Amino acid sequence: MDDDQIRLLIENIDDGNTEFDEIDGSDEEGVDEVEYISHNSDSEQSLDGDYEDNGTYLFSNWSNGPQFIGKDGKTFWKYCPPPKNNRIRRHNIVRHIPGVKGLAKNANSVEESWNLFFPDSILEQIVTYTNIYLDRIRPKFDRSRDARLTSLTEIKALIGLLYLAGVHQSSHVNIKDLWAMDGTGIEYFRLSMGMNRFYLLLRAIRFDDITTRAMRQSVDNLAPIRSFFEDFVRRCQDYYELNNYVTIDEMLESFRGRCRFRQYIPNKPAKYGLKIIALVDSNTYYSYNLEIYAGKQPNGPYHVNNSACSVVERLIRPISGSGRNITCDNWFSSIPLAEDLLNNHNLTMVGTTVIYTGWRTACYRWSMRRTQ
Repeated sequence: MDDDQIRLLIENIDDGNTEFDEIDGSDEEGVDEVEYISHNSDSEQSLDGDYEDNGTYLFSNWSNGPQFIGKDGKTFWKYCPPPKNNRIRRHNIVRHIPGVKGLAKNANSVEESWNLFFPDSILEQIVTYTNIYLDRIRPKFDRSRDARLTSLTEIKALIGLLYLAGVHQSSHVNIKDLWAMDGTGIEYFRLSMGMNRFYLLLRAIRFDDITTRAMRQSVDNLAPIRSFFEDFVRRCQDYYELNNYVTIDEMLESFRGRCRFRQYIPNKPAKYGLKIIALVDSNTYYSYNLEIYAGKQPNGPYHVNNSACSVVERLIRPISGSGRNITCDNWFSSIPLAEDLLNNHNLTMVGTTVIYTGWRTACYRWSMRRTQ
């Protein structure tokens, strides 16, 4: 296809009523994903010449910037964004006021806000499940009082000490150093509970009934935390309304214990841990929806497709039809997903990629339009 044929194809594009309009109208420099690629945010596309021979797209260095035609023959990418309109398009109108909602409006302190997400009813369940485990391991101790049952107050104290350790950036500090008596320790730890009790509770704390776990785990890898986690996510959605712009990305929560779906991601600070995909408000960084990657689930109600498109479709269900814009990296981005979000969920999407031209990296923001 020569330049004249490409220009003729572009002239046939209806700029007034395109099926798929611009992805993002901002003026910031950025990049957009062209097609679905492997799970690597730093993946590359090679563009060393005027035309690619693999049929993925065509490249022409015109005076107004590079031009691309997708391998489907219908998607046209260009460097110059389409002209902006002052009116907000129909599928970008958000009719919800962002901010706190429901019972969260009555929370006037840090403790009241925390209790919204972790009420006593949930903590009481943790106490019950932890005591079941303590009863099981008590025969292993020389003195039964060393594995005495816990209480709601003690569990709250345990959680408070974990927060305090985070405040002092002590996640990698030996527990003995936190209880040190030579002036280098933290006095609050010694005043709250003994070191051995703290260590025992960290080992014994449970979020489900271990007597029925084997049955549930036969169909769900996430059985030990499923109920607690889903209740927390539901509360996140009940107490806050998202802004117009949200993001979807993965995060790795550091964990080196025994777990069948523990991940190793070398470009993450923690490297080993549990991977969580999150839908987050881009302004306040509020986590609205979360999904733990549990590996390949056994056949049953929790067996789901872990492809990027399927993960996004599950995460956006609470905001489907709201007119919001979703930003995600190149592992999640694809043209079929963008079309599905626009046509079936009334959502728009911005994706990213890095395009290499010879030895120099060029990052572009592309606008996508569809041919008739």
